[in-house]
Amino acid sequence: MISYPHPPRSGVATVAALFAVIFACLLPAPLQADALYRPPNMEKEIFNPKKIKLDKFASAQLVDSLVSVAADFNEEDDDVDFTLRAHALAIAGRLNADSKKFAAAMDQLQDDGETIGEGDASKSRTANLIFSGARGLARVDNADNKKCAAFCVDIALKLDPDGKRSKNLEELRDKLSGEEFSANWAGMLGRATKPKNKDRPWFPGGNRSTFEEREEVMPGGKAEKFQLKQSSVFGLVVITLNNGKHAGAASEIIATALRDEGSGGLKFKLNQKVGAMMANSLESIISFLRVTYEDTNLVPSDYTVEIVFEDKDTLTDGPSAGTAMTLMLESLFTGEGIDPKFACTGGITPNGKVTKIGGVAAKIRGATRRDCTIVGVPAGNAKGVADNLILHGIDQLLKIQIFGMKDIKEARAISRAEKSPEVQEALDSFAAVASIIEEKGDTMIKNAAVHKKLEEVVAQMPNHLSAKLLLQFAKGEAPTRLSVGGSFHEIDSNASGVFSNAQMMTRRDKYDHSTMLQETAKEAVKELSALESKVDKRMDPYLKHALVICKMVLLGKDDGDEDDFLKELEEVLKIFHAERKKLLDDPELREEIMG
Repeated sequence: MISYPHPPRSGVATVAALFAVIFACLLPAPLQADALYRPPNMEKEIFNPKKIKLDKFASAQLVDSLVSVAADFNEEDDDVDFTLRAHALAIAGRLNADSKKFAAAMDQLQDDGETIGEGDASKSRTANLIFSGARGLARVDNADNKKCAAFCVDIALKLDPDGKRSKNLEELRDKLSGEEFSANWAGMLGRATKPKNKDRPWFPGGNRSTFEEREEVMPGGKAEKFQLKQSSVFGLVVITLNNGKHAGAASEIIATALRDEGSGGLKFKLNQKVGAMMANSLESIISFLRVTYEDTNLVPSDYTVEIVFEDKDTLTDGPSAGTAMTLMLESLFTGEGIDPKFACTGGITPNGKVTKIGGVAAKIRGATRRDCTIVGVPAGNAKGVADNLILHGIDQLLKIQIFGMKDIKEARAISRAEKSPEVQEALDSFAAVASIIEEKGDTMIKNAAVHKKLEEVVAQMPNHLSAKLLLQFAKGEAPTRLSVGGSFHEIDSNASGVFSNAQMMTRRDKYDHSTMLQETAKEAVKELSALESKVDKRMDPYLKHALVICKMVLLGKDDGDEDDFLKELEEVLKIFHAERKKLLDDPELREEIMG
């Protein structure tokens, strides 16, 4: 599951502020998800740019100010909608189609649905600069100048209608209108489209989703009531931090069964805005519940089951809260409580299979923050558990008992508060081994009695991944290099903050020498260097190119020309993109990366 809170806007350094709470494969970054972008129609003739008379300095300032309307404000935080932003770009592009700032803003709106600009941008100042340019245009007795001025005045008034320049702008608008020059925006926008989101190392993921409350229904049964009125479970999440790194956590999901007299059936409602993937997951869950429970005497009628997430005020999407929600909703029917120390992640199919997700290593780390000691992950993500061992040693294996889940039956066995004697015995045995190692030191991992006990746990529960990996480690048979997916994820995670800023420097044609970026680059070089002996060998070239970019940003430009540095940085980024594309175009590697 992915949640999209809105990030703080603090300038170029926040490009990597992709706060995302994730129960599934990593998607990125915040977006006004149900907004549609209508690009400016640059073909419509409204004035002849070649006949515009304005000195170069005033023209450059006007273009920059118009681009600022699109680049430095957004609909959510600043009440500047897509339409006004696109109109501003339409005029800026006509005045100077070669402006790199214009091109960057166009690309960002079309690709991402948002732009990252100056954090200290002011509506009042921007409107004032546009007024200054419009006034300069209007002073020239030239029809094209005055047509352009009318459009600029309209943009400035809509941007800051009650600002200190509003009276001056209104007077100029009226004067131009009296001369039959006014802004007619008809036909100035193209067809509405959703942002397409390019595949970028700092912006992983796919298409955006429309967010809304969703619900599914199933026929009611003859049971008098649900066995439980309320149930909850912890889902494992990943939060993408400002620097692009991923911090794990566990977030509670809660289901509440409320009487809904006269409804005749059961309604399951996601009581917050979610995306299509989450809605599809709920559909699969209800299909599974119907197949499993419709012919039993456990299904009541006349209920609405409200499902909410601990982070209720954020936009949420992704399929991999599926297993957690299935276990939680099942417990309403059966009355079997869920172990408060249990957390899990994984998608679900209508026939109860648990499907693979992303970010497993980070999610497992997050389980410790909520004192979760039993964790379920999809069986197909076992390599991610091994990645955690490579990155962080055996400590987390001792603190958390991690199980692979191939289906809901295996998930149910480890999630219930009242477990079978066999499951409880395996849990107790492993806990005893972990306690001995923690008390007497890691040398106990070589003890024959410890080996024997771990072998017994694995024989009793073959899906006990912690026991299996700890036994491999004790015998010197554990993996020493990350999986392809783990390698790819760690490289991107540790370098994404630098990638974002490097790309923005080349887009904006502006060198960033901020202390914050230097610190981000320094940390990235340190973390990436530590991965050199750990990544899958096939990922060595990718890591090498990532390090080149981070070191280049860390060292910055020397006494040479700033333009030369930016051109070199742009070339290095192209090489990196080519290497990334080669990896993702290899079907075998891509499958491993996505898995």
